[in-house]
Amino acid sequence: MTVEELGHKELELYSSVISLSGTMEEKTEQIKILGYSEQYKKIHSDYAKLNKSDLEALKRGLFLIWYARTESSCYTGIADLDPDAEKAIIETLDIRINMNVTDYELDWMLSYYSNFEFAFEQFRNYKSFYTKLTTEKTEMPNSIDMEEMKTRGQMGVYWISLNRYNDKNTCC
Repeated sequence: MTVEELGHKELELYSSVISLSGTMEEKTEQIKILGYSEQYKKIHSDYAKLNKSDLEALKRGLFLIWYARTESSCYTGIADLDPDAEKAIIETLDIRINMNVTDYELDWMLSYYSNFEFAFEQFRNYKSFYTKLTTEKTEMPNSIDMEEMKTRGQMGVYWISLNRYNDKNTCC
């Protein structure tokens, strides 16, 4: 599957998740019963398979790792991810950081995630990654391309949702 296809699949799945009703516990149970969390695990594994050759897949896979650890699955549909897929993404990221092969967006994403350092505790042994996460800061942009973000799965949904990015701050 391509990154574009995975993003489309993510958005379809997310639409199903947000249409659920009930308490947090009831939604979490529905997500498991309906197989949404397993579908997200598969999507994440597919991003992991593409992450070495596709920076966008790496960013989306990293986002899903962070999001799974910081937001309740009743809101996202994301529960447990495959540890091997997580490791593959963090390993690639560690290598890219060590070789200084990132981009501005990935750098500011890592800076943002540093506010949730606990989410990546298990990856402390990836020195380049963890050092960048915990020490280097890159300012978030003042604006993002909202139309482009709409095609980037839950990662795009999340960045669009931030108050700093409202209609008057769009660009590009």
